Amino acid sequence: KERPARILSVRDCLSKATSSVEKTILERCHDISDENDKTKYLEEEDYLRVHRSGYMQLLGRTSCCCNDRLDIEAEQYKSIYFTNDSAEMAKIAASSLCRLVRDVVRRKYDNGFAVIRPPGHHAEPAYCGGYCFINNVAVAASYAIERLHVRKILIVDWDVHHGNGTQKAFIDDPNVLYFSIHRFDNGNFFPFSKDAGPRIVGNGDGEGRNVNVGWNDKKMGDDEYLVVFEKLLMPIATQFDPDLVLVSAGFDAAKGDMGDCNVTPECFARLTRQLKRLAGGKVVCALEGGYVRSILCKCVESVVLALLDGNSGDKWKDETKSFYTNLGDNEMLDCINPSAAKSIRETIAAHSQYWQCLQ
Repeated sequence: KERPARILSVRDCLSKATSSVEKTILERCHDISDENDKTKYLEEEDYLRVHRSGYMQLLGRTSCCCNDRLDIEAEQYKSIYFTNDSAEMAKIAASSLCRLVRDVVRRKYDNGFAVIRPPGHHAEPAYCGGYCFINNVAVAASYAIERLHVRKILIVDWDVHHGNGTQKAFIDDPNVLYFSIHRFDNGNFFPFSKDAGPRIVGNGDGEGRNVNVGWNDKKMGDDEYLVVFEKLLMPIATQFDPDLVLVSAGFDAAKGDMGDCNVTPECFARLTRQLKRLAGGKVVCALEGGYVRSILCKCVESVVLALLDGNSGDKWKDETKSFYTNLGDNEMLDCINPSAAKSIRETIAAHSQYWQCLQ
């Protein structure tokens, strides 16, 4: 379940886990959670670039509602519960992520991981759902473009659920490339929308900027995710040439979590090392899903170590060489789950007219 213990467990894990040097992982990071910063909250206009005014007012009213009224409000949405602190916690999460993005864009830090809750990628302009109230990554992307003058942003969403809110926020925006890998099950997996399918490519000027790889079977694991990156994401992202990479880093696709997939912590680290090749290494991850705390902690630990690793470029080269050596003369799509290969081919077919690298 989505609860405060999730991020407390992650922080506790990072404060105890050691790496090759005689420091804990947390000691190797710049922890900005305790820094004195006057911008604890964003300006209202920063939220309104993504969310409608009436919706933000509704969230604000929940701070003074009785429990019965909160339950009535929550019944309007999918997988939502309200407390009097929900709006404040959501604003703190979004604001914290924007602070981190600001510091990475300005090169105060090389990269970063925002261990925040509640998650955000299901939150639509006027609708909450899936434990999400404010779309943290969408707000941060808009903040980076409007306030930090970032030109182009890649958002990678590897949460097992489709980020319907993030997709809606940027469906017609040519400057934001949204790439999601998720369980689809032909629209029968949360958030239960056909719009999570491969044919939803963007509208108007944003055509080709919305990329969905939707799994229609269970048990997708490391091989399937690595092939998606090799065959689709990295070629498109390289051609797009982003100035910043934001990751909706949900870990419910991890083996043993609720998504019924089999991705390992080391695979998430490998995906992170690939993303560090983009945007001069300016990669910021934001926690989304991941509900089995022991598994969540291992996955976050692996990704943070990949972000900290100054030799990740050499590791990526070695991993890529090993990947192609193992393939031999085989086509990579023939070496993975056939259903996954079909999903990848469908996304390639939908996007080949927009991306020269797919032609």
